[in-house]
Amino acid sequence: MSVELNKCKVLLVDDIKENINVLVQALKDDYKLGFAMDGESALTYARTKSPDLILLDIMMPGMDGFEVSRKLKSDPRTQDIPFIFITAIDETENKAAGFELGAVDYITKPFEIIEVKARVKTHLSLLVASRQLSQQNRKMRQSLNLAKDVQQNLIPKADPIISGFDIAGRTIYCDETGGDYYDFIKMSQRGPDHFGIAVGDVSGHGIPSALLMASARAFLRQRASLEGEPSQIISDVNKQFCSDVRDSGQFMTLFFCCLNAREKQITWVRAGHEPAIFYDHKKGAVFLLHQFGGLPLGITKDATYQDSTLVIESGSIMVLISDGITETRNSKSEFFGKERVEQLILKHIHHSSTNILDAVIESVDQFKGSRSNHDDITIVVIKAL
Repeated sequence: MSVELNKCKVLLVDDIKENINVLVQALKDDYKLGFAMDGESALTYARTKSPDLILLDIMMPGMDGFEVSRKLKSDPRTQDIPFIFITAIDETENKAAGFELGAVDYITKPFEIIEVKARVKTHLSLLVASRQLSQQNRKMRQSLNLAKDVQQNLIPKADPIISGFDIAGRTIYCDETGGDYYDFIKMSQRGPDHFGIAVGDVSGHGIPSALLMASARAFLRQRASLEGEPSQIISDVNKQFCSDVRDSGQFMTLFFCCLNAREKQITWVRAGHEPAIFYDHKKGAVFLLHQFGGLPLGITKDATYQDSTLVIESGSIMVLISDGITETRNSKSEFFGKERVEQLILKHIHHSSTNILDAVIESVDQFKGSRSNHDDITIVVIKAL
């Protein structure tokens, strides 16, 4: 008998003292016992002592067991206490009525002691297991909430203020934590007007992906503080990331760019990530920046990356997204896709980066309808003023 079961309290309810005595002798060595010889006493005991299980006689003068069970179930203090009916009547309709009232089991008199002990142990074991599971779930929920708080603190608390640019970013996780990531990094070693902007997506979501996301963020921030072109930075980050994931099969896609605010020039590297969507104000057109895509981080330490550069003139817009946006499905299993994002950009070219971001997220939400997000969603909008 486990320690948890020894702590359980069992209430015995029967109007015949001899029946109570038999049950006491059968169960006294294994559980804490209480007893009542009528319905009112049983209800009083249940409300004040909160037993873990009740053995409840049906045929009692005054308030019978059926009425006691109804009152137990209607009272918030006692509605979750399991009870087993005991009776001398072995009739199908009485058993059916008992189960409809919420009984977890049924024992007939005269008692078979071995059966009584076995049934009581079974139901108390289930009760203890359920409580342990609930406790573990509470601890897990607390851990998840803590992890959520930690990860939220890794996401930029505010959009950056950069002369000549309007920039906004946001991540929405489908679980408490996830593998999506975006960041704004000062790259003062390249000059006071240089800033790093990153959007990444670790495979999967939840705690494992969140841990890898935090590692990748640390690697990128540390490496971006040193000299080197974006391609060199990402190559070094990839080597470190490969050491973390090893043979786990996990990887991370990343779009990283260095913004030279004074020259209005962006140099970027794409490591297996979604191409940036670019609105060219001069041409009045939207197209994808899919040049020189490299492997995701974590595939191989020997992966090489190449820089791409463009000038982002006033009125032009660059939008970085994770595939949680493009791969969102509606009720017809259609993908949201890139074209809808492109159309939204064209529709809101005169709006702020925050308004563009909000329009995309709202459109994705409307598109999926009542379906839950299957993946994390991240978007960063860079608009040249």
